[in-house]
Amino acid sequence: MANDGRKPPLQPRYRRPEPERPARRPASVWIVSLLLLLFGVLGVVVGVLLVRDAIDHGEEDEVVAAAVFAVLLACAQVVAAVGVFVGWARGRVVAMLVCAANIVLVIVGAATDRIGSGQSWLGIGFYGAVLFGLAGPKVSDWCR
Repeated sequence: MANDGRKPPLQPRYRRPEPERPARRPASVWIVSLLLLLFGVLGVVVGVLLVRDAIDHGEEDEVVAAAVFAVLLACAQVVAAVGVFVGWARGRVVAMLVCAANIVLVIVGAATDRIGSGQSWLGIGFYGAVLFGLAGPKVSDWCR
């Protein structure tokens, strides 16, 4: 073939083959989703009660804003639990962000003496374990 000044055609880029999604939902997806859902619903209920109590007792605006933020974070946790259960990739990312945010908030709460050391270790351990489960290969393969 003679070179007539044209460039050779581009080669297609290699894409690593992705493993297929499992046919059945792995047990780790069930466990992570149920834990996120259980503690998310619990957070919504407690947060709503906290907002009502803060408003009824005339608390400062910062306290009410913090309670509303806690309710919104718990709502995001419930949505993330459903997303992980269904297998949305973004649901897994949201779940990881919610767990990281909860860990940061527990650390801040412990540093400012808002929560006790036992509560802080329990919160860090729980959300760390859920974060570890979300980063696992079975949950990662399920959420595509």
